[in-house]
Amino acid sequence: MSATHVISESLAQAHLLPAQDIPNPGPKIPPGAQAIQDVVGYVIWIAGICILGLFFGGIVASTAGRMWDHHGSGRTGARMIVSSLALAVLFGLGYTLVTQFAAGAS
Repeated sequence: MSATHVISESLAQAHLLPAQDIPNPGPKIPPGAQAIQDVVGYVIWIAGICILGLFFGGIVASTAGRMWDHHGSGRTGARMIVSSLALAVLFGLGYTLVTQFAAGAS
């Protein structure tokens, strides 16, 4: 390669300066993302089952407290039912809130 060839090549590519036409690559899924999504899916499934268990456990505790005149168990069961309903509302709103906050940040 001669010096004139190098100079002519560098002048021909002068339009590729870093301040001009920087390509914007699209997002790519990182390696292992599917495994992370699987784990998050399992955690969400377990959380839903726990909320259902809390609700039905509250029904059992409240019923047992009322049947055998044990006021502490009856109150605890009622609290379990109310808290499971509140958790179910938060569980249902969680995905919507997270996606709205994520969309607002970008």
